[in-house]
This record gives sequence, structure tokens and C-alpha cells, in this order.
Amino acid sequence: MLGGVGPTAAVLVFALAACHGQPARLVVGLADTVVVNNVVPVRMPMHVFDAAGHALPDTGVRLQWASGVPIPVSSRGVVKCTNAGDATLRASLGPLVTPFLVRCRPVHDVLGGGVRNFVVGDAPQNLSFAPVDSAGRPVTLFTAGVSYDSTVVTLDGWRIQARTTGQSSVDINIGDSWAHWFVTVYERATTVDEIRPGQGRAVRVRLAGGEMHSLQLPPSPPTYFVTMLPDRDTLRVPRLAIIGANCLRYNFPDGYACFALHGASVVAYHPKQDHPKEAWSGTIAVFREVRP
Repeated sequence: MLGGVGPTAAVLVFALAACHGQPARLVVGLADTVVVNNVVPVRMPMHVFDAAGHALPDTGVRLQWASGVPIPVSSRGVVKCTNAGDATLRASLGPLVTPFLVRCRPVHDVLGGGVRNFVVGDAPQNLSFAPVDSAGRPVTLFTAGVSYDSTVVTLDGWRIQARTTGQSSVDINIGDSWAHWFVTVYERATTVDEIRPGQGRAVRVRLAGGEMHSLQLPPSPPTYFVTMLPDRDTLRVPRLAIIGANCLRYNFPDGYACFALHGASVVAYHPKQDHPKEAWSGTIAVFREVRP
């Protein structure tokens, strides 16, 4: 029937309403404490439950400043932290009243990020970052979210470890700011002859003065990213040359983005006139882009 509710629908609506009781508890944040690192206004995380623990809509919950650092707060639960400090607010819904603590620690920037290269089997590395306030001072109380491709890397706390060859962005978000890392993972190999799109290979070399090591590149597309990874215990690494390819400097030291022509190759070399009695060692890292 037009404009009406059928008998079955009416019974269903009644049954759903009967499953939930009246509001019995207000919960704000974690243990009635909310850490706010945002600079822009942000809504408080409010939750309403009935006596049986069922979640109810938070419609009708009102917020009011009670004590502590004065912070702007709307009745709908939006606050703005302009300075560091603690404030007590009251959340209310009818007769229910819950005081909670807002710990304002605005973060204006997250220092850190960059490029990380791994070879599968390498030891984990720390992701170093530092949230700071508007004056550049460290913010030590913060909540952070992290996003990454778990098929390529794993995180244990802030320690990152390679899982398999590939590329992944790692973002640590604090308030309205974030630190970003671009991570490439290579697998150990002795050649790059059959490297596939989306695959990275790492070929270790150790060269005496005047020696070189050449790796043949299958022709593009897609594009290659080529760099030399230094050994941890050396100050000098072999130099790179790419022959038969159109290359541009990429966003990491001594790195190149290259379109390989037929017969292209990557050459690592140790100039004979430059410390000829020392052996230079490093790893030629080649990643083949996924898309043409």
C-alpha cells in the first residue's frame, strides 16, 4: 500500500525497538579521557549504551565546559584546542551526566619520513619521527594512526621489517599532520635478467680498483628505478652508470628512474684512480615499476 507500512515491516520495526532499552551510560574516549592533537576543530568520540550494553545513537548528547583550560566547545561535541592544557567537560543526555578529561596537545607538524630501502632478510629499522607544536617543541603526549601495505612490510611498534619484494607507503598520522615514508623492498639475486613488473632485485658487488660489474636490463616499458645501497660497514660504495637507457635523477641519493632501450645495462664500477687499494662494496638495487 502506498504511504503505509505493511504488517511484516511493522512487526520488524517493533522488534528492533524492543531490542534496545533506554540510555543508561555515556562513554567518551578511553576511560573518560580524550587526547586531542588536532589543530582544526574535532568532534569528541561519544558513545551511548543501554543497561544491557547495546550501542545507541548519540543523538541528543550535549557537551559543556566545566573546568581547567578554557577551550571552545559546541553543544554538539566539537572542540578546538588552541593551546596545550587539560580541561574537564561534561557530556549529558537527559538525566545522564558524564565528566571527562580533554588533554589538549596540538601538533602542528610531524618531523620525519623519507625513503627507506630494504632487502628481504634485513634487520628491522626504526621509523623515527617527532610531533612538534607551533613553536617547534616536542609533543610527548599523542595518539597516532599508521597505514601501510602489510603484504610488503610489517610493523612492530615503530620498527619496520621487510616481508616480500614490492613498494609501500607508510604513513604515521597524528592529529592533522603526518610523516610519510616511501619503502621499496628488494629480494637478493645475482641477476636482473628476468625481473618482473612490481619486483625488486638486489645484487651485491665487491670491486677492487678498476673493476666493474654489469647487469643486463630487459627493455622497458615499464620504467626502472635504480640505486646503489651502501653496506653498513663501509664509507665508500661503487659508482653507478646506466648504459642504453634514458634516465632522470630520482628522489633518493644516487638514484635514477630509467626507460631501458634494447641492450641497456646497469654498471657498478670502482674508478681505478680513486683509492685503488681499497675494495668498494655495495648492492645494486633495481625495481621494475608495475605500470607501463
